Amino acid sequence: MIFASKTPLGPGEARSIKRRRRYVIYLAFSSVVGMIAGFAAGYFDHGDGNLLAGDWDLLRLPPALSVLIAIMLLAGFLAIPLYGFRLADDYQREHGLVSYAGGFLAVMAGFPTWTALHAGGFVPPPHAFGIFAIGFVSMSLSYLYARWRL
Repeated sequence: MIFASKTPLGPGEARSIKRRRRYVIYLAFSSVVGMIAGFAAGYFDHGDGNLLAGDWDLLRLPPALSVLIAIMLLAGFLAIPLYGFRLADDYQREHGLVSYAGGFLAVMAGFPTWTALHAGGFVPPPHAFGIFAIGFVSMSLSYLYARWRL
C-alpha cells in the first residue's frame, strides 16, 4: 500500500518512501485543482456555452471567477508540473520527457494535417479542444510506451 508505514532498511529507502509519498500527494493536489477549475467552469456558466465543444461565444462566467479559473489552469498546466519535475527521479524524468515530446510532436503534426483534411472537405474545422485532445491523448500514449519500454 502506498501510505502503509514501513520501517526503512536504510537512508536510501527512507528517502524513496518519502519521495513516493510526496509524489502521491502532488498527484492528488493536481487532480483537485483540475476538478475545481472544470467544475467551476461548468457550474457557474451563465450562458449556453461549452468549454469543450468550442462554442466559447456563448460561455459566460463572472469576471472574478474567470480570472480565478485562468490562474488555476495556469498553475495546473505550468507551475504544478514544473514543481513535479523536482519530485521525479531520473527514470521518471525520462518517462516525462518521452511523453511531453510525444504530445508536442502530435500537436505539431496533427494541426496542419487536420487543417489540410478540412480544406479538402474530409473533416470539420480544427478547434481548440480537438488540438488539446490530440496532445493529451498522445502524451498519455507516449507515457505508457515509455513506462513499459524504457
